[in-house]
Amino acid sequence: MTIESNGEVIKTTVNGSLKSVNEIAEMLGVKVENGRIEAVVDGVRITAKRGKLELEFENGDKMRIERA
Repeated sequence: MTIESNGEVIKTTVNGSLKSVNEIAEMLGVKVENGRIEAVVDGVRITAKRGKLELEFENGDKMRIERA
């Protein structure tokens, strides 16, 4: 997991698993196109594909979760 905030970058390893792209889309109420999600929900830009989830918040902070 990588978090970028105010010019600082924090990287850490988390034990767990990501939901599938379809499960994430269902939770957010968005559609999957070509196995990907590209949407803005409540001001958060969300990009997801198999093994990778990226969130970009209105204040510029970013969070990226990738399968190792």
